[in-house]
Amino acid sequence: MSKPYVIRVSSQKGGVGKTTASVNLAMAMSLAGSKVLLIDADFINPSVGIHLGIEGANTGVRAVLLGKSTLEGSVVRHNPSGLDVLPGEIVSRPHNPTVAQMQRLFKQVFKSTYNFVIMDTPPGFFPDEEFGNFGEAIIVTTPEMSSCVSAVRLANDYDRSHLKHGLVVNKFRNKGYELHINEMEEMYDGTILAVLPDSEIVPIGVSERIPAYLMNRRAPFSSAIGQLAEKYITKMGFEFQAKKSNGLLARIAAAFRLLFGRG
Repeated sequence: MSKPYVIRVSSQKGGVGKTTASVNLAMAMSLAGSKVLLIDADFINPSVGIHLGIEGANTGVRAVLLGKSTLEGSVVRHNPSGLDVLPGEIVSRPHNPTVAQMQRLFKQVFKSTYNFVIMDTPPGFFPDEEFGNFGEAIIVTTPEMSSCVSAVRLANDYDRSHLKHGLVVNKFRNKGYELHINEMEEMYDGTILAVLPDSEIVPIGVSERIPAYLMNRRAPFSSAIGQLAEKYITKMGFEFQAKKSNGLLARIAAAFRLLFGRG
């Protein structure tokens, strides 16, 4: 049995839509037939659970890191999609895991039967981290000069750590005041994996606790995410299965959460 392919979703600065990309990519992969685990490893501002409506989980990644629970015992199932999630924990003081704690987590990850593990990580670069555990990194940016410069800086750090990476451009409006895709390609000097158009479906989805890909798979944002998921799935030799959308079921689940409490 091969090890799961671990994708680190990252950014150099906050507010670029890193968690949105993580959640929707994991969702698209899961609904396309792959066995996926989404880990909220943003210890500074964990918000995967908020995006999915499972912020009330009793345990999560911190318990696994501390050895208080196992990976299997801490994973939460997102029922509308079937996606497995290892949620973060919102605490007053952010947890700064040690190398030994991260090794404990990865040891269990690599023993699991998942095809892909999507790890939403904190903004920035952490030189003490063992990047050899990741198959590659996705760097999320927006088409603004400051964001792209930050993304290039992060890419340079990854190059020095010998971590393969690709760029995802989020919140793209195709406006004259934005950087053009060609300009970003030239600055980045690497592969632009996907361009995610700015769409109202994203903040609506966050508000309703329904990821955009689950809400409307035909929306331009969702279509771009689906194409990114297909790239990874086919690259790793798996079959991409285009299943029918169950956005209606997701809305029903959201309605029940509003009526009877989230969790």
